[in-house]
Amino acid sequence: MVSPGQLLFTADAMRKESMVHQGWCQVGDQIYEICVYCCRGRHFAQTEFTPEDVIISDGSSLDEVLNRHQQLLPLAVNSRQLLRDARRKPDR
Repeated sequence: MVSPGQLLFTADAMRKESMVHQGWCQVGDQIYEICVYCCRGRHFAQTEFTPEDVIISDGSSLDEVLNRHQQLLPLAVNSRQLLRDARRKPDR
């Protein structure tokens, strides 16, 4: 049984599986790597911004997970940019 907040798969655990796809997605002027792994019949797409900041999407097929990840990646990039911008603003 999985307890609340417990991850079923970690980025390190997925790296032990065979990578089934590697590609890139451009968001704005940056290009981000997307790695897809397969584990127990499920596919997992991963983009690593830093070792501590990774987004992971899952799906039942390579096409499904790539489509989902490519839709979520711009949201992830933009939310991180908003956070950086907010931290830069001086207190009023």
